[in-house]
Amino acid sequence: MALSFFRYWITRYLHTLCSACLISTLGIASVSQAQSFPARSLRFIVPFPPGGATDTLARSLAQKLSESLGQPVVIDNRAGAGGNIGLEAAVRAPADGHTMVMIATATAAINPSLYRNLAFDAGRDLTPVAFISYVPNILVVHPSVPANNLTELVAYLKANPGKVNYASPGSGNSSHLAAEMFRQRTGVEITHVPYKGDAPAFADLVGGQVQMMFAIMVSAAPHVRAGRLKPIAIAGTERSAALPDVPSMPEAGLANFDTRAWFGIAVPTGTPREAITRLNTDTNKALALPEIRERLAVLGATPQPMSPEQFATLAREDREKWGRLVRDSGARVD
Repeated sequence: MALSFFRYWITRYLHTLCSACLISTLGIASVSQAQSFPARSLRFIVPFPPGGATDTLARSLAQKLSESLGQPVVIDNRAGAGGNIGLEAAVRAPADGHTMVMIATATAAINPSLYRNLAFDAGRDLTPVAFISYVPNILVVHPSVPANNLTELVAYLKANPGKVNYASPGSGNSSHLAAEMFRQRTGVEITHVPYKGDAPAFADLVGGQVQMMFAIMVSAAPHVRAGRLKPIAIAGTERSAALPDVPSMPEAGLANFDTRAWFGIAVPTGTPREAITRLNTDTNKALALPEIRERLAVLGATPQPMSPEQFATLAREDREKWGRLVRDSGARVD
């Protein structure tokens, strides 16, 4: 009897001791796992071809992130379907912090309303991590247009209803929707001519086949500097360092007109908070580096670090704003 009682208490003691050791080991492993991010190389999906504005911004950051994270950051260009192929690849990746994707106004704020049959929900399936920059659109006209400022342009358009054509790189993108906003706000009649990308749109604009365009600063600035296009106003709330002499829309006479494009980094929803915090912190540090700020300035980009929560709020508000414009314009992509 005494021996059985002794064995019972010895067994309970050893069981309790082993349980405590197991809990302690699991706790240490959990802390170690959280502190070890990133554990391997990171994939940085860019949903557009190499050489464009999105790709240029991603590559500007990838090297600095690789240095600060202590792991390679590998660019993975997944172009197609207006950026949706790249975003879907990110959504389907493991939510462990080792896959990032560049998101932008077009892919995360406009496409959800523009495309009918997306296999994912950008607002639900991707979590914003780090805001990179704004890149403004700029309203430019062919030199033959007899207007040198916004007041003169609106007067000319009202005197010639339906006779002026405006280009865009395609239906439903920020360039097209900026022009639709302009048309609604000013009451002018202008005719949309969509192209398959920036290059053919600029070719016809410079050649005079179309007369005006809301163009992304990265592509428009060289034509403006060379005198091939005439700048009217920055389609945002402030001037751009890339063309500091061009007034903003409010300065030109059209208040609350903001069609800036933005770029940022997102991860699959469900990614651990520790990874999100680390990626946000390291991206913001990279954006503060003089060499990165200089690279972005050449593109007309304005770095503006944000917390993940601030970026998520911006993305949500822009989905609502651009969604209304998509509905009003009637633009759809099946």
